[in-house]
Amino acid sequence: MEPIAFCPARVFPDRAGGPEDVGRPARGRGARMNRATGLLLLGAAILSVALLLEPLATYAIFGSDTGEYYRLTAALLATGHDPLASYGGWGFAYQDFPGIFLLSAGAAGALGVDPLAALETVIPVLAALSIVPLFLLFRRLFPNDRVALLGAALATVAMPRAFSIAHPAPLALGDLFVVAALWMFLEGRTDPRFYLPLSLTAAALVVTHHLSSYFFLVSALGGLLLMELWRPGAWSRRFPLRELLFLGAFAVGLIAFWFDYAHQFGAILEEGIFGIAPGFAGLSAAAVGGIVLAGLLVRVRRARPRRRRPSVRLPSDRSALRDFVLLLVAGLGGALLLVSVALPGTQQRTTVGAVLFFLPLFLLIPFAAGSRRLVTMARTAPFAITWLGAVGASALVGIATQSAVLLPARHAEYLLIPLSFLVALTLGWLIGRLGAARGRRAMWAGAVAAVVLIAANAAIVYPPPADLGGFNEGLTYGDAALWMWIGIGIPGNLTVGSDHRLSSMVFGFDGNNATWDSTPGLFWGSNWSAAAGELSSSRAPHSYFHAINAVAVDSVMRSGTALDPGQLAQPMSPAAIAWFAGPPFVPLYENGAAAVYWVVFPLPASVG
Repeated sequence: MEPIAFCPARVFPDRAGGPEDVGRPARGRGARMNRATGLLLLGAAILSVALLLEPLATYAIFGSDTGEYYRLTAALLATGHDPLASYGGWGFAYQDFPGIFLLSAGAAGALGVDPLAALETVIPVLAALSIVPLFLLFRRLFPNDRVALLGAALATVAMPRAFSIAHPAPLALGDLFVVAALWMFLEGRTDPRFYLPLSLTAAALVVTHHLSSYFFLVSALGGLLLMELWRPGAWSRRFPLRELLFLGAFAVGLIAFWFDYAHQFGAILEEGIFGIAPGFAGLSAAAVGGIVLAGLLVRVRRARPRRRRPSVRLPSDRSALRDFVLLLVAGLGGALLLVSVALPGTQQRTTVGAVLFFLPLFLLIPFAAGSRRLVTMARTAPFAITWLGAVGASALVGIATQSAVLLPARHAEYLLIPLSFLVALTLGWLIGRLGAARGRRAMWAGAVAAVVLIAANAAIVYPPPADLGGFNEGLTYGDAALWMWIGIGIPGNLTVGSDHRLSSMVFGFDGNNATWDSTPGLFWGSNWSAAAGELSSSRAPHSYFHAINAVAVDSVMRSGTALDPGQLAQPMSPAAIAWFAGPPFVPLYENGAAAVYWVVFPLPASVG
């Protein structure tokens, strides 16, 4: 056995002349995965599937927008197409990106199951299997199977990412396509044959999720550009022409899809980005101009004479400890800042208890200490840092502009993917040093500690709703009974008032118009006149104004009514609880704390 079993000496040598020397183990014998690694990857994939399907053991549905996804999938399965012009749901642009609906409807038809079962199982399972392209991507960045496997496991269980892809939502499938496309993009650096599957994956990404497509473009282009500016020629000795041509074609194709097919989403873009309405021509010109500018910057940077050959330097104990402390203070300091300052793009704040709950996640950040030097051990490993920098820069733009499209909170999962690789690289180095200094027992103790870190993060994937601004993504079987009763007892042409969660289910499964976020006075207010005005005419959910004929309430709403997933969930006001107890509200269905009230018109001038 090699003296440094976790990170062999051939990958972490004492000294080396440059990344070209150290990157060679990825070829030849080092490129072949052994049986033990394959079995570990298979086991990790099975555990990932179990982790992402875990909510279905507790809830009837996990994912507050699942009702809308079900309706679009069922419509596609029944008619062969999604409603392209008229769609009365809260996510009025959902039908513009049919990738998840095509896959779910196809799985339902092929397997002979209903669309809901296909949505709730096929999408999370595919998202969980993203651990495989993650492993391949990290293995391409750094030629060590154990580091790649550890990084893939960390990225899979990291809370913001795992929680998001456990939903049967477009972003879950988009995440899989982004990871796979980035792996193929890296492989295409030396093997152009990967551009065929890369093109197919990129096309699937475009029709699946707009924000995932954006993150692929930012990660690939930003990572390549920053890497070349930092270490000229590190991407490839040749000029990256084919990469830039591909990304330019992808950007133009993406914009063309948004404006030509995704009409509702295109209408949002027509209204303007950062106060500017560039239209298709302007946005395409900006994208192509950005690609050309990136190429010019790479050319200019490469033309400048190098003062010295890039060297490989392992981090010293002092520098690693310094970086660890700085990252720990910055991570915990930023988390504690959110106790008094709302999360950018939302009204949600955290608590000290929530910071303690998410401590395993925050501990990942300081364990990236030392990776800045470790990435120089392999030619393509610096891409992880530049990829992280590109996504981080995008998040800062979102924070600065308060963009409703470029949401800062959506960057978390794509920041954690390269961060997990850097953490795995540092942990591998530390475990290797332990083995060299203290022997095999110390090495195995370090490996067990890494497994404990993975398990600790897996344990916090599904936090209490109180730590998520009070928003509960799960809907119970009691909730399912409520909306099933509405489907029987309330005519489909009538409007139901409720919170975001139940509105999605009532609209998706029963076909009724629902209010989503347009009734704060009814559930949170104390002024009956304001509540009566919402009952008489409310958005259901956007420009469609309807009188509310029935109101649906469940136990979750009484303790935290979530009208908008980006805002705080607030308990129903005492006044609201009081006026639901009498006229003009007549209980039609009651099951514990769940109830459906009929609204009797004309409304009284006062209640109580």
